[in-house]
Amino acid sequence: MELTPSRDSFSPDTASTRLHRALRVRLCEGDFSPGEVISIRRIAAEYGTSAMPAREAIRWLVTEGALVFSDSRKIRVPELSRQRFAEVLFARQNLETEVSRQAFAHIGEADILELEAIDARINTAIDEADIVSYMRGNYQFHFHIYRLSGSCVLLPLVEVLWLQYGPSMRYICSRWGASIADDYHREVTEALRRGDRDGFCRAIAADIEQGMMLLG
Repeated sequence: MELTPSRDSFSPDTASTRLHRALRVRLCEGDFSPGEVISIRRIAAEYGTSAMPAREAIRWLVTEGALVFSDSRKIRVPELSRQRFAEVLFARQNLETEVSRQAFAHIGEADILELEAIDARINTAIDEADIVSYMRGNYQFHFHIYRLSGSCVLLPLVEVLWLQYGPSMRYICSRWGASIADDYHREVTEALRRGDRDGFCRAIAADIEQGMMLLG
């Protein structure tokens, strides 16, 4: 499996940091399930690295709360407790709405077209019951917006929240399907076309609440 080439310009470009970034994206997209045990040996084999970069990347994810030690020998994907769920919902609604507000002025026509294209792919994934593509598209849609905020403080916090949210959302979609969701992404792009910042932020907040309520 190839490592994602994108990186923060301030981050060192090492095998462990590249692997860390790749695993972060996979967690945000729900590529791992709540409670799943993560094997350092398996991760190293998947990405063609030695055990040391894999171990460093996984330990980094533990410090971010994306993974936890279940005992001295096992690392697993955590499950969202009811209390943790409530805290993640509160944090996501506040931080992601604010990041979206900051991004609004930087979203141009090319960005709106890209968001509409992503949403079209999401709709196709829903029609085809393709949960993997749905989760990937949902991540791409939101973070296309959030990265335009240019925030060096809030954006990393949002990413950490998605690391905790993604696996549980993937589980819910696999169990119930993504078609139960209202299309707030369309409301997002329609508000952008109107130049309606408040409507845009309300649609983002509604999309977050809907997704989180499916977990609650």
